[in-house]
Amino acid sequence: MDSKFTSLPFEEAIKFFRQKVSLPTERWTDLWEGMHSRAFVVAGAMKGELLSDLRGAVDKAIAEGTTLEEFRKSFDKTVEKHGWSYKGSRGWRTATIFNTNMRTAYATGHYSQMTDKDVISERPYWQYIGGLSADPRPEHLEWNGMVLRADDPWWKTHYPPNGWGCKCKVISLSEREMERQGLKVSKAPPVEYRPWDNPHTGEEVMVPKGIDPGWAYNPGAAAWGQQLSNDAMNGWKAQGAKAWERLTPGNWETHGRPKGVPVDRPKAVIGEKLSKEDMESGIRKVLGADKKAYGFKAGDFSYDVLVNAKTLAEHIDPARSVYLPFLPETLENPFEVWLSFEKHKGTGKVVLRQRIIKAVETGKKEGLLMVTNSVNGVMEAWTVVPTTDMKYLTRQRIGKLIWSRAK
Repeated sequence: MDSKFTSLPFEEAIKFFRQKVSLPTERWTDLWEGMHSRAFVVAGAMKGELLSDLRGAVDKAIAEGTTLEEFRKSFDKTVEKHGWSYKGSRGWRTATIFNTNMRTAYATGHYSQMTDKDVISERPYWQYIGGLSADPRPEHLEWNGMVLRADDPWWKTHYPPNGWGCKCKVISLSEREMERQGLKVSKAPPVEYRPWDNPHTGEEVMVPKGIDPGWAYNPGAAAWGQQLSNDAMNGWKAQGAKAWERLTPGNWETHGRPKGVPVDRPKAVIGEKLSKEDMESGIRKVLGADKKAYGFKAGDFSYDVLVNAKTLAEHIDPARSVYLPFLPETLENPFEVWLSFEKHKGTGKVVLRQRIIKAVETGKKEGLLMVTNSVNGVMEAWTVVPTTDMKYLTRQRIGKLIWSRAK
């Protein structure tokens, strides 16, 4: 498996990988568990072009089924091109990047297939297949052959891969297959935890035994979300923002930023209120196109925010349409840009959001918050929230600060 995963493209695995946003990170612990289902990272790869080239090589491996040796050739060219000095040996580093991304993509792709409504109704049982590595973990051997229902909570933390180099997998079974093989549904083993100290932060984290730190999550659920009943989903929707748990620590205080947001003299003026029907054309007029990308540069890393008139129009209250003229300057000259991973408390789905902060003078202090979501590998504008409550605007300055104007 290390040399070649498959010779056939796997649509769900490709889709999963390509919806990720590339992010620069210094250490492997910078992103934790389900955050990896939304972002492509390589520890120590801080430059955008370097990360893009590494990503391209992994994408080719997933989409075309290229081998580890072929990936290593691309890796060598990328390292030489960018003069990247990475940690660890070539063999270990390339195998880690290749195998980690391939296995999580394939595991997530299989999860997507197995949780299809028609498939799961016919094949509601999942069997853990372990002991496939050269030196398997004892717990993985104990779990080998165990059958649980697909909706068993145990899968939330133990859906493989369950660590570096883990080759375990899950297969689905029908009632007939269970009978033919003489299988019975097991009782999920109790989850025991052990303490682990994060070497970079000093924080103590409780990790399930048999699972490596940072791997106690279901990559499929983090990417796509667990299916819930309509009533359950309606209940979560009613909770609004409270249905989401923020995974990324930090705020304006921890990043040493000023408490207040300075009020800028605007270039634009308050516009006319638009109807819901006219919203898309109004945004298109402001952009000068159906969609437009606005670029940011943070050190060696640059990234874009895509504004799609159709998408944005679907998520803006017509009462807010008078603030649309301020959209370009909010994106071209923001005060701060914050990044935050957030997890839905019901489905387990993890999303990546940006909050773009700016305040303009409109006769009264007017704060502007633009929220973007990761969509198909890019950050896409989701909604704009104007507010005269500057305390509210300050409360939105949370997560990781990825761009800021000088104090």
